[in-house]
Amino acid sequence: MMIALALAMAPVWAGPPQTAETMVVVDTTFRAVSPTHATILVGPPAARQLVEVRTIDDALAALADRRLSHAWPQLLSWAGPGLEGLRDRLIADARTVFTKGRTAQADTGLASVVRPRLRPTFLLADALLAGGRFAEAVDLMRAARDAEPKDSPWWSIHWASMSQWLAKAEDAQGRFDAALGILDAAIPPLGKDRVKLNLEASRAAVLLERDRPAEALAAIDAVQAAFDAPGGGILSGNARIKGSDRQFAWVRACALHKMGRITEAKAAAMPLDPAVEPQDKRFKIDPTVKLRKQLALCSQDVAATARVYAGMLTATPYAGEALTELQPDAKIPGVAPAFMKQVRRHPDLAPILAERLRPLPEAFVPALNGWRSG
Repeated sequence: MMIALALAMAPVWAGPPQTAETMVVVDTTFRAVSPTHATILVGPPAARQLVEVRTIDDALAALADRRLSHAWPQLLSWAGPGLEGLRDRLIADARTVFTKGRTAQADTGLASVVRPRLRPTFLLADALLAGGRFAEAVDLMRAARDAEPKDSPWWSIHWASMSQWLAKAEDAQGRFDAALGILDAAIPPLGKDRVKLNLEASRAAVLLERDRPAEALAAIDAVQAAFDAPGGGILSGNARIKGSDRQFAWVRACALHKMGRITEAKAAAMPLDPAVEPQDKRFKIDPTVKLRKQLALCSQDVAATARVYAGMLTATPYAGEALTELQPDAKIPGVAPAFMKQVRRHPDLAPILAERLRPLPEAFVPALNGWRSG
């Protein structure tokens, strides 16, 4: 309580002026709102913009934006020199929510699907995974999945969501075979329940990472056919999550691209340019730009990837995930560092990075890569 109060009442600080570096620097005001939440106000008082810092990735993005350099010392004083302090507090907060046993908070699409009693499990597992405690996170989620009552009307949705989390955790470590194994084992118990379509779509995406595009294409076509069938949807009953056609589109387009069917791939990608961004009151939906990025990275298209990142940076005035993913020391599973180097040098992106991107010092590399051991 005393720590939270002290941080909440921390004085506003704008940092000293910089003279040693030639960079675009803007007025910034840092404030520690709580042990796990800080803000950076950017720009003159009449036109200020807000940068929220609620996660490790948020902190890294702020530290990677050269224009926010005035806020760096105070941010590090709050988060810790290598962000370990913020990491540990985020895990502690998530554990407190987990102990309470229920929350309406849902920070991810998977958490938004499950009931409030299960959301604390996702919150803590995500915090542990982001903090490099992979085994503990996986054990927590597996135990919750095994304990889920099979006579519950929500069993299939919870089983599918927790299985998908486990597969994504392996995927994020670059262990694609393990991710595929989890999905292969998780689909049969669902029988004819249509919630399995979500796992089958994820399986098609993992097949692409295993460089099995023909199988991925057949799998995603089968998923979409079942999804489009009368009475179908990703969730049980008649619900169809908006924008699902975009998920099918990027997998199909990448599979076709890997098979050399470039014209068909371009046609398949058309749903990734929606006239209106899909929204849903119940579930968190991936923004289309994220799916375009997945397609570009999957297709190993340097120009397309550079354009996507340029668009992300243009749409986000300060900080943003693009600045962490484009770090020279970032490890993206399944993506070669040499490819990302070409992306950073592409003429559509390089001028923007010259103004904005700060290569993160070595002290932040463990946090950048999720404190992974490998």
